[in-house]
Amino acid sequence: MEEKIRKISALLMGGLVILTSLIVTNQALVQGSFGFEKEQESETEKISGMELMDYHTAQAEEQKETVLTHQMQIELPEGMELEALEVESNPLTQAVTITIPGIDQEYYVEHPLLGKSDHINDLTLGSSRDGGVIEVVLDKVYEIEASVEDSWLCLDFIPPRELYDKVLVIDAGHGGGQPGAVKQGVYEKELNLAILLELKALLDEHTDWKVYYTRTDDSDISLDARVQLANKSDANVFVSIHNNSTSDGQMSSYNGTEVMYDEKKPEEPLGTKHLSQILVDETTAVTGSRNRGVTKGNSIYIIRTSQVPVGLVEVGFMTNREELASLGTPEYQKKAAQGIYNGILRAFEEGF
Repeated sequence: MEEKIRKISALLMGGLVILTSLIVTNQALVQGSFGFEKEQESETEKISGMELMDYHTAQAEEQKETVLTHQMQIELPEGMELEALEVESNPLTQAVTITIPGIDQEYYVEHPLLGKSDHINDLTLGSSRDGGVIEVVLDKVYEIEASVEDSWLCLDFIPPRELYDKVLVIDAGHGGGQPGAVKQGVYEKELNLAILLELKALLDEHTDWKVYYTRTDDSDISLDARVQLANKSDANVFVSIHNNSTSDGQMSSYNGTEVMYDEKKPEEPLGTKHLSQILVDETTAVTGSRNRGVTKGNSIYIIRTSQVPVGLVEVGFMTNREELASLGTPEYQKKAAQGIYNGILRAFEEGF
């Protein structure tokens, strides 16, 4: 075992020597069997940790030095408590970042990182100005439980459906450099977000629900990241908030609320069409807008690729002057949010 560790250590040190002799730009530089890379902007050096973790875990189990009682266990510097660490989870990317102050890359060779790679797609070990940085990319969305036991940081990855009564994903369409429809100086992305934030205030009351939001600010989130948040969290429902416009973008008399569903999925009692019908009925009941019913939406990426019941709410027509004026007011945004919220409540009451 000692001989193998010396070999790994030699590989690590050799990679670091190579790094210091090369000029690194924005492209990743890969050297050696542990995938060294250096990013000039962040001044962070990383190594692939999957092989190292598997090696340490196999050795610990073989020699019965440490019993693996959690999905990941990381030996900490002596006396370090949980409060000194940073453990951050990003459900959109399924990434967990752990920062351990006061250590560098050599620490990972001398101190074991134990775990099982069943739910891990990637693992990198690095260091930055703040200390050691461990980045774990998981195969699905999990809630992270972290504790410190006998100088070990212990991590468990728990499916949210095991912890919460209901799991929801709420999406504000567009964002960042993708404004959506723009009419009379009003950006669809801003209307969508304003309604989502009003809805969030209502959903926050339910501590037994877990709600994931694709964005709560003016962020540009990829379509795939939005729908995978729903799929990989095994959400009960996925609701996307948008606003409508005519096909040619011209101002017109078209008005009202409709909800898009996936017409190519089987019609089931707890499927996409049923959810969408509930959402349009409840939203129009509160806003008083015209109920335009449900409409086919398989051509929309997030609808077509959603593996959970999905409804895309087109709250109103931005190409209708009267409706656009209403959509821009906090009062109407609250009504729209209340209607969507009522739809979610009813969906859960009906078994979603």
